Amino acid sequence: MLTDLLKPELVACHVEASEWEEAIKACGKLLVDAGKCDQSYVDAMISSVHKFGPYMVLEEGIAMPHAQADGNVSEAGICIVTLDPAIAFGHEDFDPVHVLVGICAPDPKAHLGCLAELSQMFEDEDCVAKLSACDTPEQVLETMRSFF
Repeated sequence: MLTDLLKPELVACHVEASEWEEAIKACGKLLVDAGKCDQSYVDAMISSVHKFGPYMVLEEGIAMPHAQADGNVSEAGICIVTLDPAIAFGHEDFDPVHVLVGICAPDPKAHLGCLAELSQMFEDEDCVAKLSACDTPEQVLETMRSFF
């Protein structure tokens, strides 16, 4: 399911971002450009961090930007951004972030299968290093397939 949603145009490698907002914007741009959501969804992802803190940093080096859909998501989407260099999101335990996995879904249950697969992938302690080492979107996709 996860690899069915993820296409090369939804992956960006070695993105330079000066701070977490810029990293989320890079992630969101992939979803917007692919027609998965509109810019207001990306703005909501950023607002969520301002409101709730860096809760979307789930594991060491991994953040999962997302927001509640409000008519601004046309279809379920997932994107991957690797950062070079890694940046701080302000999470006490899991900074700095190397990999962002952006998710959008038109309804709260639409992405549950993807979340289960992502959790399985994140259990591999080398996950971040493997994804960060990829130089192309195709390498990221191949690496992700190796987890399943």
